[in-house]
Amino acid sequence: MTTTSEQKEETPKLISKEEYAQDIKARWKIVVREFKDFMVDVKKLIDFVKPYVVKAVDKVKEIYNTLKTKFNKKD
Repeated sequence: MTTTSEQKEETPKLISKEEYAQDIKARWKIVVREFKDFMVDVKKLIDFVKPYVVKAVDKVKEIYNTLKTKFNKKD
């Protein structure tokens, strides 16, 4: 089925240099805010994971020392 009326594509309006500069500044503010929020989230993640990592490292050290003493006794 064909349409009888053809639509012309409208050319987009170009913005001025001032509007473009304002747009860049607004977008940069958004980037800075989002990056700060991301850093807050990363710090929260580190604080959440840190006790588990410390516990795992302590357990590995304990196992290592146990194995080390077992092998040293056999000599």
